[in-house]
Amino acid sequence: MSLVDRFSFFDPEVMQDPYPYYAELRERAPLLWNAPLQAYIVTRHEDVAHVLKNPALFSSASLRLAGQPIDVVGTILGRPSVPALVNTDPPLHTRMRSIVSRTFTPKRISALEPRVRELSQKLVAEMTAQEEFDFMEGLATPLPVIIIAEMLGIEPARRRDFKRWSDTLISLASAAGPGPEFRRDGQEMHAYMTRIAEERRLAPQEDLISLLVQGGEGQTLSAEEVNAFALLLMLAGNETTTNLLGNAMHALLSHPEQFDWLRKNPSGCGAAIEEALRYESPVVSVMRRTLREVELSGGKVPADSMLMLVLSSANRDPRKFPDPDRFDIQRDAQGVMSFGHGIHFCLGAPLARLEAPTALGELIARAPRLRFAPRQPLRPEYPPSFGVRALKTLWLRRE
Repeated sequence: MSLVDRFSFFDPEVMQDPYPYYAELRERAPLLWNAPLQAYIVTRHEDVAHVLKNPALFSSASLRLAGQPIDVVGTILGRPSVPALVNTDPPLHTRMRSIVSRTFTPKRISALEPRVRELSQKLVAEMTAQEEFDFMEGLATPLPVIIIAEMLGIEPARRRDFKRWSDTLISLASAAGPGPEFRRDGQEMHAYMTRIAEERRLAPQEDLISLLVQGGEGQTLSAEEVNAFALLLMLAGNETTTNLLGNAMHALLSHPEQFDWLRKNPSGCGAAIEEALRYESPVVSVMRRTLREVELSGGKVPADSMLMLVLSSANRDPRKFPDPDRFDIQRDAQGVMSFGHGIHFCLGAPLARLEAPTALGELIARAPRLRFAPRQPLRPEYPPSFGVRALKTLWLRRE
């Protein structure tokens, strides 16, 4: 059986190292119909970029997976919900994006740098007080969770709940699918966010929920819309950075010559993160729907078909990136698709690009000689998912 025939997002062995499968798909079947998902799998960089930058041809609305509508909030509530930003097209998307963009302005993100650095230093100091430590638990998870929770105005006592809710929502894209806790956790999150939004309507504070509640330029958001935005910001603001940091650290220590160069050139942390985004994308794929018959890689796709765009394959396409399976932190990684492309470019990207290099730089400054701890498996354990590429643990040892 060929790699094309064996490929499945839900096969743990395949998703442990999907890159040989992606390479085969790009060469032999760059447009592949997947019956279980009822979607065409798109793997070449050129095709992925074309789809993402043409919303007039490829819609983000009314998406389906395995024939069923994708509605995260609706699944939680047991009824249809308002459209989320990521599942809308212009002109609705333009209106919604203009409101939420006020919460993630470059000025607002830049102003976070002292807090991100202070928190990174604190977490690194606590984590490296032990000779062996779990990088995910000590730094990669708490840093982005605390920062986005503070930005949203979530009280410290609810941060563990905040992370639990986020992880539960991400499980929708896993091979196992959502567990029995999905609706319970989702409804708990929905009730909490609804209460916080109502409190901010009555007494605004200096946080993102207050900005969302206030709307702007004569535009106001309903309680349901505020909740949907808060959900988006929660996921965009922590899951991506956590997975990016874990994947980056694993890639660096798996390539000692790259880590050694970075120790001697710590100003390269930003470039290291960009290459990690390309090499081991924290986001595996996104979906679109064709609005009319289109052609991709020479194949015809009927109107109203689902496309699964494999970002992590596009990032390894040799047509775009020479020697793509080589991890090289001095590479020009422009054109990486991990944060998307076009009008749906990830809102949380600037925050991730602030947090990840800062955290990495602080860790290298305090513990420049690191290696995998004996308890860390030789092969990292990546749960099969078409949504995210996420390490649960990453055990390191300082020398």
